Amino acid sequence: MKYPTTLIIAALFCSKAAAAPEPVTCDSPCDCHNAHGEGRWSVKTDSSLPPTDASAIQAVTPSEMFGWPGPDAALTMQSERTGIENKWFALTGRVVELKVEEDGDLHIALHDVTGDKPGVVVCEVPEGPLWCEIRKTVFSWTGAQFPFQIRTVQTLKVIDAPIITVIGKAFFDISDIPKDQSNRRTDLPGYAAWEIHPVMKLTVQ
Repeated sequence: MKYPTTLIIAALFCSKAAAAPEPVTCDSPCDCHNAHGEGRWSVKTDSSLPPTDASAIQAVTPSEMFGWPGPDAALTMQSERTGIENKWFALTGRVVELKVEEDGDLHIALHDVTGDKPGVVVCEVPEGPLWCEIRKTVFSWTGAQFPFQIRTVQTLKVIDAPIITVIGKAFFDISDIPKDQSNRRTDLPGYAAWEIHPVMKLTVQ
């Protein structure tokens, strides 16, 4: 049976329209809706607070994290925390890039403060009351005007690239990595797959 060309085109158009996600609307630094996050979401939004014992938090630099091996177990989009992901770190670096993701998260990319060692590490700040003050601080580095909408990743211009220290648990982002789950992002050359995620404390130096 042959179908009219107009019906075929209409069907394709409707199919694509149905698949397109709603734009994410950020009404303020703390409030975004229509976010469509997925993949290890319970780990990404872990609300654990840092230990009160400072000796339980390990200082680390972006280049050091870039040199870490991959995780000690094969991870999927449903995996819970494993291995080093249960440890706390204080990561210090210079902000080299800032993005708003489709899930409403802020991605702060950090490089070593000095030197030319390779490696950029992402610190992710989820949307939600627990991270509100941190998000206000991060957006204050930009000229972002609210409300605004995004459909894909949006890079924000940072007026003055600060040096910051963030405290959080390690997180291995499996969204764009090699098949062997090594510590590299295939979509961003020079970036580690390991992140500090979520960020529980941020200090501007």
